[in-house]
This record gives sequence, structure tokens and C-alpha cells, in this order.
Amino acid sequence: MDVHQKKRIARGVKGRFARGCLLLLGLAASASCGGARPNYDYTTELRVMRTYTVGAGDVLEVRVWHNDQLSRRVTVRPDGFVTLPLVGDIVCGGKTVEQIGKEITEKGQQFYTEPLVVSVEVAELHSYRIYVLGEVTRPGEFTPTGQVTVLQAIALAGGFTRFAAPNEIVIVRKDAHGERRIPFAFSAVVKGGDLRENLPLLTNDTVVVP
Repeated sequence: MDVHQKKRIARGVKGRFARGCLLLLGLAASASCGGARPNYDYTTELRVMRTYTVGAGDVLEVRVWHNDQLSRRVTVRPDGFVTLPLVGDIVCGGKTVEQIGKEITEKGQQFYTEPLVVSVEVAELHSYRIYVLGEVTRPGEFTPTGQVTVLQAIALAGGFTRFAAPNEIVIVRKDAHGERRIPFAFSAVVKGGDLRENLPLLTNDTVVVP
């Protein structure tokens, strides 16, 4: 074999090696794109989330400054109302405690000469419910006594099964802003420290663990 033949063989080997490297890089890039998590604006999600809205069965503590007649603990009826002396029926279902307090103040103005100073708190939470489905130990409906985050909901469901894909969790949410699917990656929160994904769950949210 002469020198020219050796050079041609060397050039061929280098060319095949270079093409092989490019092919591997391309495959790696494709795999990376295919496994990339969708972008989601968690900051906006937190901003548009409303505070807890009262539902049927919730127990409210109504306090009116210097007015023992109106200050009492009441349970929201199935129709979403509570009844207070003189003031009458107050719509509570689907409202925040601030909105309820404002309505009590406005209705009370026609019965009292001095403006009412009203505060309303949720004493007992009974209408809040969430769902955890898929690869968890105890899937189903849960009614915690206070608002929980995604991680807390998973803990309530007994944690993951060995078949779970913790980085592909989806929160299905439907509220006044529409229905949406919010991605949740367990490792991003627990290992990466991205606590924005660990959203507080709203009532009727469903956590799906594939």
C-alpha cells in the first residue's frame, strides 16, 4: 500500500467518525427536546389565585365590634346563605370572608345608627376537597381541614407507588380563569428547590400522578 492510499483511507475514517459524531449529537438534541418540560408561568398562577372562597358546610365566626347580637358562629347552608338577626340572609357561597364582612356591614347600615365594624373568619373548613389520582398508594378524594400544597396532597395519598413518574405530575384546575393543566416536577421542587411549583391547591383541584 502506497502513501496516497494510506492518506485516502485515513481521510475516509475521519469523515465517517465526524458524521457519526454529528449523528449522535443530533439524536441527543432530539431526545433532549422530546423530554423538555413545558414552560409554565407559576408566578402569574399564584397572582391570579383567589383566596379561599367559602362553601356549604363551612362554619363562620362573625364578630361585630360592640354588638353581641350579631356576633355569632354560623354554618353556611346548602344554598350558600347564612342568616343573621335583623340583617337577614347573607350570601356566603363562593365569596371570601372579606366580601362577606363587607355585605354584613352594608346591610347593617339600615338597622344601626353607627357603622358596623365586622370581621369574619372561617372557624371550621368543611367544603374544601381535593383529588389525587394515579400512581399513589391511596388515590381518591380528600377533605383536609386546611388548604394544602401539592406535596402535602401527595403525602395525604400515601406517597408514590414504584411505578410513578414523579416528574410528570399534572394539576388539573378549573376556576373563573378557565380549565388548565399545570405541570409539577417532583425533583425540581425537592432537589432543585423550585418551590413555585408547589402551589397551594384550590378546592376541586385534581393531582394526577402518571
